[in-house]
Amino acid sequence: MSNVGRLDRIIRGSAGTSVAFVELSGIFGAAELIIEIFALGLAIFLTVTSVMGYCPFYPMFGVNTCKLDTTANLNENLS
Repeated sequence: MSNVGRLDRIIRGSAGTSVAFVELSGIFGAAELIIEIFALGLAIFLTVTSVMGYCPFYPMFGVNTCKLDTTANLNENLS
């Protein structure tokens, strides 16, 4: 089951890759270990949810960024 739409997946993948690149390249300099771990965790989370197409937090808030299947809805209404 997928709840992350195409645009959302592109944004998540880009953000995750960007955060990982910035963190691993050392641009932040001598940041504290907690900030580094948080940034890498965020990068991993965004990238994995982008690849999987599923965000575990969306169902909690009732969010779904996938397109609705309008043909299925039309067929239900016609029957």
